[in-house]
Amino acid sequence: MCNISFTSKFVPMTLSDFANRTSSFNRDNLVDYPWTPASSKVAKDVFTYRVCDCSAALVTDGEKALLMHFVPSNEKNHDFKQIIKLIANNFDMNNSGRMQAVLVGAKPYSESIDVFNIFRYVFDKLKMPTTILYNGKGATNIAYRTCTDEVYISNFHIDKSLKKGKSAIEAINSGFEKAELSEADEV
Repeated sequence: MCNISFTSKFVPMTLSDFANRTSSFNRDNLVDYPWTPASSKVAKDVFTYRVCDCSAALVTDGEKALLMHFVPSNEKNHDFKQIIKLIANNFDMNNSGRMQAVLVGAKPYSESIDVFNIFRYVFDKLKMPTTILYNGKGATNIAYRTCTDEVYISNFHIDKSLKKGKSAIEAINSGFEKAELSEADEV
């Protein structure tokens, strides 16, 4: 069940710890409504809240990060060319071997699976190692801090698990229907 390709450290957090940790992030780096390509952010520290039936994708080369949060109800978000354009405009595509991704979200049996699968298709085509956190069991918050190479992740079930004393990996698994984490990854 756990097979992560991303080499960053995944840090599951309670909801309050996530809010505290991201309070020092520049508010301009928040990916917020309307959750389209235009609302995506590129910075050293990026974050978004409430990934529900949306799909959020983080791409990093270790120097900066691109965070996209796409709502499935917007037709523009179903165009794979938009994703490739965002990546190509912000990263050296000749050095794609340094890029890695995290993909969070989607709900099965809905239009959101289409956006999720488009992200997977693009990352597969670019041969980009990708961590998959599929179908969050609650609104999921995600953040990335470049200087520490850490992905912060939180939702209600992760919060509850951590408060019960569960391990970090148990907390992540409790928050998603499917978590593909590699053995090389740190949790």
